[in-house]
Amino acid sequence: MKKYLFIVLATMMATLSVNAQNDESKNEIGVFYGIGTVSNLISDIASAFTYSTGDQTGYWGPIGVEYFHHLTNVVAVGAVAELAGCKWDEPYTLEGSLNSTYITFMPSVKFNWLRKEHFGMYSGLSAGVMLASLGASDNFKDDPNIEEDPDETVTSFMFNVTALGAEFGSTFRGFAELGFGEKGIICLGLRYRF
Repeated sequence: MKKYLFIVLATMMATLSVNAQNDESKNEIGVFYGIGTVSNLISDIASAFTYSTGDQTGYWGPIGVEYFHHLTNVVAVGAVAELAGCKWDEPYTLEGSLNSTYITFMPSVKFNWLRKEHFGMYSGLSAGVMLASLGASDNFKDDPNIEEDPDETVTSFMFNVTALGAEFGSTFRGFAELGFGEKGIICLGLRYRF
Protein backbone atom coordinates (compact mmCIF):
# COMPACT_ATOMS: atom_id res chain seq x y z
CA MET A 1 0.00 0.00 0.00
CA LYS A 2 2.86 2.38 0.79
CA LYS A 3 4.27 1.63 -2.65
CA TYR A 4 1.08 2.93 -4.32
CA LEU A 5 1.10 6.12 -2.23
CA PHE A 6 4.76 6.72 -3.14
CA ILE A 7 3.99 6.29 -6.87
CA VAL A 8 1.07 8.74 -6.66
CA LEU A 9 3.15 11.34 -4.80
CA ALA A 10 6.11 10.96 -7.19
CA THR A 11 3.80 11.43 -10.19
CA MET A 12 2.26 14.54 -8.64
CA MET A 13 5.70 16.02 -7.88
CA ALA A 14 6.92 15.31 -11.45
CA THR A 15 3.85 17.05 -12.85
CA LEU A 16 4.43 19.90 -10.43
CA SER A 17 8.02 20.40 -11.68
CA VAL A 18 6.96 20.49 -15.34
CA ASN A 19 4.12 22.92 -14.70
CA ALA A 20 6.31 25.15 -12.53
CA GLN A 21 8.64 25.71 -15.47
CA ASN A 22 5.79 26.61 -17.84
CA ASP A 23 3.50 28.85 -15.78
CA GLU A 24 4.48 29.54 -12.19
CA SER A 25 1.54 31.83 -11.40
CA LYS A 26 -1.26 29.31 -11.93
CA ASN A 27 -0.30 26.38 -9.70
CA GLU A 28 -0.99 25.46 -6.11
CA ILE A 29 -0.08 22.57 -3.86
CA GLY A 30 -1.62 21.90 -0.47
CA VAL A 31 -1.72 19.65 2.56
CA PHE A 32 -4.86 18.94 4.58
CA TYR A 33 -6.56 16.95 7.33
CA GLY A 34 -10.22 15.92 7.20
CA ILE A 35 -12.86 14.96 9.76
CA GLY A 36 -15.92 12.78 9.12
CA THR A 37 -14.96 10.90 5.96
CA VAL A 38 -16.73 8.22 3.93
CA SER A 39 -14.05 5.70 4.99
CA ASN A 40 -15.09 6.37 8.61
CA LEU A 41 -18.66 5.49 7.62
CA ILE A 42 -17.44 2.37 5.76
CA SER A 43 -15.52 1.31 8.88
CA ASP A 44 -18.64 1.73 11.03
CA ILE A 45 -20.71 -0.39 8.63
CA ALA A 46 -17.97 -3.02 8.32
CA SER A 47 -17.69 -3.32 12.09
CA ALA A 48 -21.40 -4.08 12.29
CA PHE A 49 -21.13 -7.00 9.82
CA THR A 50 -17.67 -8.46 10.51
CA TYR A 51 -15.64 -9.77 13.38
CA SER A 52 -15.33 -6.42 15.11
CA THR A 53 -17.81 -6.48 17.98
CA GLY A 54 -15.71 -4.72 20.58
CA ASP A 55 -14.98 -1.07 21.16
CA GLN A 56 -13.75 1.00 18.25
CA THR A 57 -10.76 2.97 19.44
CA GLY A 58 -10.58 5.56 16.71
CA TYR A 59 -10.01 6.95 13.29
CA TRP A 60 -7.14 8.98 11.91
CA GLY A 61 -6.98 11.02 8.76
CA PRO A 62 -7.37 11.62 6.06
CA ILE A 63 -3.99 13.24 5.82
CA GLY A 64 -3.56 14.34 2.23
CA VAL A 65 -1.87 16.37 -0.46
CA GLU A 66 -3.45 18.10 -3.42
CA TYR A 67 -2.28 19.83 -6.56
CA PHE A 68 -4.26 22.18 -8.83
CA HIS A 69 -3.44 24.00 -12.06
CA HIS A 70 -5.69 26.97 -12.89
CA LEU A 71 -6.88 26.79 -16.50
CA THR A 72 -8.84 30.03 -16.10
CA ASN A 73 -9.70 32.36 -13.21
CA VAL A 74 -12.71 30.11 -12.51
CA VAL A 75 -11.64 26.52 -13.32
CA ALA A 76 -8.70 24.57 -11.86
CA VAL A 77 -7.90 20.89 -12.44
CA GLY A 78 -5.69 18.63 -10.40
CA ALA A 79 -5.62 15.63 -8.08
CA VAL A 80 -5.92 14.65 -4.44
CA ALA A 81 -3.99 11.82 -2.71
CA GLU A 82 -4.68 10.87 0.88
CA LEU A 83 -4.15 8.31 3.61
CA ALA A 84 -6.62 7.43 6.39
CA GLY A 85 -7.08 4.61 8.86
CA CYS A 86 -9.09 3.04 11.62
CA LYS A 87 -8.37 0.61 14.46
CA TRP A 88 -10.74 -1.52 16.52
CA ASP A 89 -9.73 -3.15 19.76
CA GLU A 90 -11.47 -6.32 20.95
CA PRO A 91 -11.15 -6.16 24.74
CA TYR A 92 -14.17 -8.32 25.57
CA THR A 93 -14.20 -11.01 22.91
CA LEU A 94 -10.82 -11.81 21.36
CA GLU A 95 -8.16 -9.60 22.95
CA GLY A 96 -7.00 -8.70 19.45
CA SER A 97 -7.49 -5.86 17.04
CA LEU A 98 -8.54 -5.09 13.47
CA ASN A 99 -6.91 -2.34 11.42
CA SER A 100 -8.07 -0.62 8.25
CA THR A 101 -5.87 1.60 6.06
CA TYR A 102 -7.35 3.63 3.21
CA ILE A 103 -5.27 5.09 0.35
CA THR A 104 -7.21 7.28 -2.07
CA PHE A 105 -6.30 8.99 -5.34
CA MET A 106 -8.86 11.27 -7.03
CA PRO A 107 -8.58 13.54 -10.08
CA SER A 108 -10.30 16.81 -9.15
CA VAL A 109 -11.81 20.00 -10.48
CA LYS A 110 -12.24 23.23 -8.52
CA PHE A 111 -14.58 26.12 -9.38
CA ASN A 112 -13.46 29.48 -7.96
CA TRP A 113 -16.54 31.66 -7.73
CA LEU A 114 -14.93 34.43 -5.68
CA ARG A 115 -11.25 35.30 -6.17
CA LYS A 116 -9.70 38.26 -4.40
CA GLU A 117 -6.06 38.97 -3.66
CA HIS A 118 -6.21 37.67 -0.06
CA PHE A 119 -9.51 35.76 -0.01
CA GLY A 120 -11.31 33.24 -2.16
CA MET A 121 -14.37 30.98 -2.15
CA TYR A 122 -14.82 27.86 -4.25
CA SER A 123 -16.57 24.52 -4.75
CA GLY A 124 -15.12 21.28 -6.08
CA LEU A 125 -15.62 17.72 -7.24
CA SER A 126 -13.27 14.74 -6.98
CA ALA A 127 -13.70 11.14 -8.08
CA GLY A 128 -11.25 8.28 -8.16
CA VAL A 129 -10.15 5.06 -6.52
CA MET A 130 -9.62 3.90 -2.94
CA LEU A 131 -7.46 0.98 -1.85
CA ALA A 132 -8.70 -0.36 1.49
CA SER A 133 -6.38 -2.71 3.35
CA LEU A 134 -7.99 -4.64 6.20
CA GLY A 135 -5.76 -6.51 8.65
CA ALA A 136 -5.83 -8.21 12.03
CA SER A 137 -3.43 -8.69 14.90
CA ASP A 138 -1.86 -12.13 15.48
CA ASN A 139 -4.06 -12.66 18.57
CA PHE A 140 -7.12 -12.19 16.38
CA LYS A 141 -5.86 -14.52 13.61
CA ASP A 142 -5.04 -17.30 16.08
CA ASP A 143 -8.58 -17.49 17.46
CA PRO A 144 -10.01 -20.97 16.58
CA ASN A 145 -13.51 -19.51 16.09
CA ILE A 146 -12.35 -17.42 13.11
CA GLU A 147 -12.59 -19.51 9.94
CA GLU A 148 -11.88 -16.81 7.32
CA ASP A 149 -8.65 -14.89 6.85
CA PRO A 150 -9.39 -11.36 8.12
CA ASP A 151 -6.59 -9.82 5.98
CA GLU A 152 -7.99 -8.39 2.76
CA THR A 153 -7.35 -5.62 0.23
CA VAL A 154 -10.31 -4.06 -1.57
CA THR A 155 -10.37 -1.51 -4.40
CA SER A 156 -13.42 0.71 -4.74
CA PHE A 157 -14.72 3.94 -6.25
CA MET A 158 -14.36 7.02 -4.04
CA PHE A 159 -15.48 10.65 -4.34
CA ASN A 160 -15.58 14.01 -2.63
CA VAL A 161 -17.90 16.99 -3.08
CA THR A 162 -16.73 20.32 -1.67
CA ALA A 163 -19.90 22.36 -1.25
CA LEU A 164 -18.15 25.43 0.16
CA GLY A 165 -14.46 26.20 0.49
CA ALA A 166 -12.84 29.40 1.74
CA GLU A 167 -9.15 30.36 1.62
CA PHE A 168 -7.26 33.23 3.26
CA GLY A 169 -3.79 34.63 2.63
CA SER A 170 -1.54 35.43 -0.31
CA THR A 171 1.26 33.07 -1.40
CA PHE A 172 0.56 30.75 1.55
CA ARG A 173 -3.18 30.30 2.08
CA GLY A 174 -5.03 28.60 4.88
CA PHE A 175 -8.27 26.94 3.81
CA ALA A 176 -11.39 25.34 5.27
CA GLU A 177 -13.93 23.24 3.38
CA LEU A 178 -17.41 21.87 4.08
CA GLY A 179 -18.47 18.90 2.00
CA PHE A 180 -19.09 15.16 1.82
CA GLY A 181 -16.76 12.40 0.75
CA GLU A 182 -13.26 11.18 1.47
CA LYS A 183 -11.82 14.62 2.36
CA GLY A 184 -14.39 14.78 5.17
CA ILE A 185 -17.33 16.87 6.24
CA ILE A 186 -14.77 19.39 7.49
CA CYS A 187 -11.35 19.72 5.86
CA LEU A 188 -8.62 22.13 7.01
CA GLY A 189 -5.28 22.79 5.37
CA LEU A 190 -2.60 25.02 3.91
CA ARG A 191 -1.84 25.80 0.24
CA TYR A 192 1.16 27.30 -1.50
CA ARG A 193 0.51 29.24 -4.72
CA PHE A 194 3.23 29.70 -7.33
